[in-house]
Amino acid sequence: MRKTAILSAMLLLFFGCRNSGDNNEAARSTALQWATAYFNYDFHEAADYCTPESERWLRFAASNATSHDLELLQGRQAAAEVEQLLVTGDTSAVAIVRVSDYVVPATFSQPSSIAEEDGIFRIPLVRHNGNWRVRMEGLPRSERQSRD
Repeated sequence: MRKTAILSAMLLLFFGCRNSGDNNEAARSTALQWATAYFNYDFHEAADYCTPESERWLRFAASNATSHDLELLQGRQAAAEVEQLLVTGDTSAVAIVRVSDYVVPATFSQPSSIAEEDGIFRIPLVRHNGNWRVRMEGLPRSERQSRD
């Protein structure tokens, strides 16, 4: 009886950890797919990886994209890499994503340009209808501050 209980506990632990790994991989994949689409201005594709409430932020980003922004991306591709996944609960996580060759939006004093350094972005994720989705709470901003 005792051996059966120990074996059952070990199997539960093993399969629970395995599912957790699959769950983490799904969250990582969602963050990577979203970031790749978003930073390459493929907002339609990015919407496939967002919560429905986040789509308003994608529409806002799309409405602020200029022909100059699109010209900057011609012949290059922003590249994203998930550096870390912080699971904050059963239904929430944050992906730390490094992005290179992305467009830095224009400001009042500077035109848009390609980032000189990789950006580090915190991408919030939530479980939505059984799948991981990006929950945009605004436009993503790099945690690296410019030298200006």
